[in-house]
Parts: sequence; structure tokens; C-alpha cells
Amino acid sequence: MKLSICIPTYNFGAFIGATLDSILPQLTAEVEVVVLDGGSSDDTVSVVRQRQNDYPALRLFEQGFRGGIDRDIDKVVGLAHGQYCWIFSADDLMFEGAIAKMLAYLVSGDDIYLCEHLPCTLDMTPIGPYPLLQEPHREVVFDLAKPGQQLAYFSRARTSEAFFSFLATPIFRKGIWDRADVPDAVYGSCWIVAGRLLRTFESGVRLRYLARTLLYKRGDNDSFADKGLVNRLRITLENFPEIASQVFGEDSAELVQVRRVLRTDIPLRIVLFAKAQCARNPQGEDRALLDRLVRAHYGNAGAGNLLRYWLYQLLPATALVALDNFRKHGKAKKKSNAPSREN
Repeated sequence: MKLSICIPTYNFGAFIGATLDSILPQLTAEVEVVVLDGGSSDDTVSVVRQRQNDYPALRLFEQGFRGGIDRDIDKVVGLAHGQYCWIFSADDLMFEGAIAKMLAYLVSGDDIYLCEHLPCTLDMTPIGPYPLLQEPHREVVFDLAKPGQQLAYFSRARTSEAFFSFLATPIFRKGIWDRADVPDAVYGSCWIVAGRLLRTFESGVRLRYLARTLLYKRGDNDSFADKGLVNRLRITLENFPEIASQVFGEDSAELVQVRRVLRTDIPLRIVLFAKAQCARNPQGEDRALLDRLVRAHYGNAGAGNLLRYWLYQLLPATALVALDNFRKHGKAKKKSNAPSREN
């Protein structure tokens, strides 16, 4: 078995059917799909089972309980038979022909391959390209055993997905995943993919950036957002740098680069919106936690980021709420004035 497509899932019955339908017709004898269900209470399991008769290479494991995203990802990779693993979200869609392209890439025998995704809305309307590395946008190989190559890779990163923050863009050799020694603190961080794959850098892996888009990513369906926006920001702005700190060190140049790309992932408009949400819902959102996150987000990062920090501090929450209400009203009015498809 050359490639295992690994799908951890929980209560994604509304989406996983479309995900599997984008993958299963592409399977060859070298490819399997492994689904781990973490005790779903909806029809996720039955949706998967419906497809097993037609596709014997679709393997379903019913865990019966929620292990947490990190342990469930670890477990589904452990169940895989393939030489390489491609962890896939249960609500995303694979491009037509993506598996054939990936199998052709795997002939090169690199340790990690990094593809790109096309961001979409919840109903899978494409938004636009989302390159993971800085220009030039072309295929390139990084031999991370060579001095300077690791930091060169980090400095080329445009978003945190270059550091495996999105589980569906890296395709990796299962052996390097199994050998990576990660501390127990990684479990519960929501970043097990980054925790394991970044740890492999010290052994000198070869990473091939494909500069090719192979999947559609469904937006507005964030399973980490169930405890509010501020907590969701904490998962990114606190937990992800902590992973990098554990791997590379608190004073490392790599951690500086991780914090840099997180400022691209989480721009000022997001933290201002979070401040407005704290004013709207003081019982459900933690303003003190948000203040601490924003201070670390923009701290020691130059004059431009210091200005952003003070804008966050000085702009009144009431003004931000009013501005957000005005924006929402404008969007709703524009939508209501849009011509219907029947017209």
C-alpha cells in the first residue's frame, strides 16, 4: 500500500459523504481510505458504511468515544497501512485527479510533501488562492539536513500552514511520523500534526513544496470554535507557538518566524472583531485572556505591530461593535438587493 488517506471524524454526517465521494472514485490498488469515527451521535457512521460495499479499500473504525482531535489523528495514522499518509478533513473535497498526481510525486521518495488548498465558503464556493510560501510560487525541495535550509524554509513561509497547521496539506512518510518523539503536552493542543512533523526536522528530512492545489477547504465550519472566539484565538496564538517553542526553543529564530506568520493568519481586523465580541458577550468571551493574547501577538515585533497593538488598546469596544453592526447591515442589504438566479 503506497498511500493511506486518513480521516478522523466526529458528527460530520452532513459533510463526510461529499468528502468520500470526491476521493473514492480516484482510488487505485495502491491507495486506501481509513476513517476513524470518534463516537458520533449523528449519521456519520451510516454514511460511511453506505459506501463500503462499492469500495472495499474504505476502512471504518468505530472508536465509540471522543479521544480528542490530537489522539484521534494519532490513532487513525496508526491504523494506516500505507507507506505515506494524507490526513484529510471530513468536510473538505479533493480535486479530481489529485490522487494520481500525488502518486506520481511520491516516486521521488521525499519525506514530506506540501500541497495547497483552495479556500471556499461553507457551501464550497471558491474564494481564491492561498499560497503557503512566499513568491516565486514554484515547486522546490528543502533538504533540512543541510545547514541553513531549515531557516531558509521558515523564512519563506507565508502562513502557518507551511508549518502544518492545517492537517490536509502535508502528505508524509508514515515512518517519520512514527519515529517522532513528542511530549504529552502536545496532546490537547489541537496541533498534533505540527507537533510531530516539526519534530522530524531535527533528523534532516526532505520536504518538497508542490506549489499545486489539490483540495477544496470548506470554510465557516471550524470545529475548534465551539467555546467562543477568544478561546479559538487562544488555540492558535498560544498553543501553536508553544509547539514551536518545545521543538526549537524559546529563543529560536524558528519561533520568531512562527509568530510572524501567525500575524498573517490572525490580522488586526480579527482581534478587533474579538474585542467587539467580548463587549457583546462578556459572559461567554474572556476579555482579559484576549488582552494577554494580543499583547504577545504584537509584542517585540517592530513599529508597525506596536501601532497595531495600540490601535487594539485604544479603539473603544462600543465603536467596534457599532462598526461591525454597520458592516453586517451593509452585507445583508447588498445580499437582499442582489438579483435572484430566476431573474
